[in-house]
Amino acid sequence: MPLTKQQNNVAAQSYGKIPLSFVPNRGQILDNRIVYQSQMQGCRYAFGAGTAWMTYWKLQNNDVGQQSRAEGVTIAWTFRGTQSVVMPEGQQPGQGTFNRLSGHDPADNQIALPLYKRVVYREVWAGIDVIFYGQGLQLKYDVHLSPGSRIEDVRLRCEGADEMQLDMEGNLFIATPSGTLMDLKPVAYQEMDGSTRTLACRFILQPDLDGSITVGFQLEEDYDAALPLVIDPILIFSTFLGGSGIDSTESDIALDSSHCAYITGYSSSANFPVTPGAFSNTLTGVSDVIVTKINPAGTEILYSTYIGGRRSDNVGKSIVVDSTGHAYVTGHTITLITDTLDFPTTLGAFQTMPLTNYSAFVAKLNPSGTALVYSTYLGGSNGSFANGIVIDDSGNAYVTGTTRSADFPVTPDVYQPTLAGFGNVFVSKLNPAGTALVYSTYLGGLYEDTGTGIAVDSAGNAFVAGRTTSLNFPITPGAFQTTQLGYTNGFVAKLNAVGSELIYSTYFGGNITDHPEGIVIDEAGNAYLTGQTYSPDFPVTPGAYNTNYVPTSMAFITKMNPTGSALVYSTFLGGLMAGREAAFDISLDVSGQVAVTGVTNSPDFPVTPDAVQSVYGGTNDAFITVLNPEGSSVVFSTYLGGSGIDGGSGIAVDPVGNLYVLGQTWASDFPVTRQVFQPFLGGRADLFIAKIQFTAAFSTGLLHNVTSASRAATAVMILISNDSLINSASIQITAFFLSGTRRMAFASELISLPPERTVTRRYNVEPYQSFEIQYELAGPGSGDMVVNVFPVDEHGNLHSDLRVLRTEATPLLMLTPTD
Repeated sequence: MPLTKQQNNVAAQSYGKIPLSFVPNRGQILDNRIVYQSQMQGCRYAFGAGTAWMTYWKLQNNDVGQQSRAEGVTIAWTFRGTQSVVMPEGQQPGQGTFNRLSGHDPADNQIALPLYKRVVYREVWAGIDVIFYGQGLQLKYDVHLSPGSRIEDVRLRCEGADEMQLDMEGNLFIATPSGTLMDLKPVAYQEMDGSTRTLACRFILQPDLDGSITVGFQLEEDYDAALPLVIDPILIFSTFLGGSGIDSTESDIALDSSHCAYITGYSSSANFPVTPGAFSNTLTGVSDVIVTKINPAGTEILYSTYIGGRRSDNVGKSIVVDSTGHAYVTGHTITLITDTLDFPTTLGAFQTMPLTNYSAFVAKLNPSGTALVYSTYLGGSNGSFANGIVIDDSGNAYVTGTTRSADFPVTPDVYQPTLAGFGNVFVSKLNPAGTALVYSTYLGGLYEDTGTGIAVDSAGNAFVAGRTTSLNFPITPGAFQTTQLGYTNGFVAKLNAVGSELIYSTYFGGNITDHPEGIVIDEAGNAYLTGQTYSPDFPVTPGAYNTNYVPTSMAFITKMNPTGSALVYSTFLGGLMAGREAAFDISLDVSGQVAVTGVTNSPDFPVTPDAVQSVYGGTNDAFITVLNPEGSSVVFSTYLGGSGIDGGSGIAVDPVGNLYVLGQTWASDFPVTRQVFQPFLGGRADLFIAKIQFTAAFSTGLLHNVTSASRAATAVMILISNDSLINSASIQITAFFLSGTRRMAFASELISLPPERTVTRRYNVEPYQSFEIQYELAGPGSGDMVVNVFPVDEHGNLHSDLRVLRTEATPLLMLTPTD
């Protein structure tokens, strides 16, 4: 019986989860040069005498109605300067077997061929082995040098490449007729005394005797020649995500407590990577909302689903995740034909049918991505578009956007119950079941007003940012800016917990056009904003990082005080040459540093020495920038992009400071890491997701004193993370009560963590009781351990923060609760 379309999809997805393994050639492969082979979706790896072949395919789109075709490129790596021909060997038998059944002659059947996890070339050069293996679905290779061998002997020749280049970061770019491949700068390490020492290493390109170019390695620091050495050509991850169509210019990212990344956006690709059992495996509209959950290493899609209706454009604009892994998504659906108004809604949802073919929606997915907990339209009889969503601890969803509907659903006794102009902001609070509005209000004046971002504090007050063209946008007395200065200005408004009153509302901008795009808040109620400005007189503050405007447009980062009456800091962000920058999302870490992402076409956009990419890739690049808590300096900044059009649209920061960035790329040479689930551009434009390990925020060798903001502080929460990709690490933690000159230990623990693992510990303390935490790395080589300490009250709410990375000396932390 033939497989149904759905069964085929399931089979294909299951195939994509098979680990990379190598099968010996026992005649089933016609090319007798091949001794071992591994074939996965989109690539084939083959190994023969002294040569490794790597073939990659990319789907090429033809005109409408024509069949797509696959276009491939093969790169052959050969070992140069060897004394004899080296043959590959299979090592480490894997699970399962390989079976090939011949339809022509049963005698040609190959039954139960073994699978291997590694292919090894022994003694390629004196004392040097080359080992190929799988990491996830990606091929990796290591060069193992025995004691006394020479790193200078290692030379690899690449055949099939048009050109090879090294960028300023040391990454190797291999240009081929079908696109550009990239090998990230290698690392080297030695095992000694039970620990691992990492060594700086780089690629070198050098001419061969016949004039061709070979690739070698060079250590940038001394090493112990009496010990084995491993070279591992290795952002933590960066990956494409998409199919053969166009995938998402508008997208957002959120994290759960396990550091899994959740993304939303839209896709017009019928082959966008979705997972078996997900809510929907089939593209139903012209474009559909996509919701995808990715593991912390970027090597696996945990779930991925479409959400959409027929003959419609469905777009996910904003996403947030609760403590149990439910994903809340908002956006809009535009139905092209009114008899197909079938965006999926759930029984009993607040609004199961739209009043027009342009409507906002709010949806909640279960933790496995297999079903909608609720899904509802949100709109009136004219267009409504949602741009931002946030949730409170009770699971209420707060949504903002813009509507032109005079009958947009509002509730009694709210701040503004009627549409005041052409289009107004809406702010709606939906109950945890998605069945009713807790409150819903308009916010705006006579012209066009749009809410672009929303945040909520612990009291349920909603902070809304956006843009307005209304001269009479509602402003409160004593606000920072009470008059509109340009054609379009930003606004920031704080609405009380029941939606009945503006606590503050202010214009925000200069004399031309300003577009706030994202907002976050801290515990004190300060609002942090980012966006784009075309106004030379956009409000900036003395001592801020950059107070000089450069046309055509610049990004901005602004911190506003809790009453909306003044700026704590405000700065431009951009290059010094005439260019264009725009920031689209903002995130706040536990130390008060602000991370933003967006797009730039400036070749001199400010980057820091530790940038992932310090050189402009071309056309447009994404940027990722972290600003210090005072807004006076950039502590990390990087480009991220290839030679095409790239831009960042979403950013999140985990508790240990890793940056997760989402955006769109049209560049086949966008920088990706090899262990990710999709290393190649799937179509014309794909989403990208990158995780960047950022540690500049951490202090080293300092004594930190922490003062609780509440007399009720009764605990300290400690988050310990091993940020290494390859090395395990251990740390000894001891906690002491302090009473006068007495120091009494009450907890002691040796914590050992494998790579990229995090644990938490909580120590309860009596009010006003001082105590001390001592921690010490357990032996050399444990320098990737990160310790975060959070004083909390009896409810677990944070009151003050500090973050510490220790790689030397024994640090002491003093914590003294006071009034």
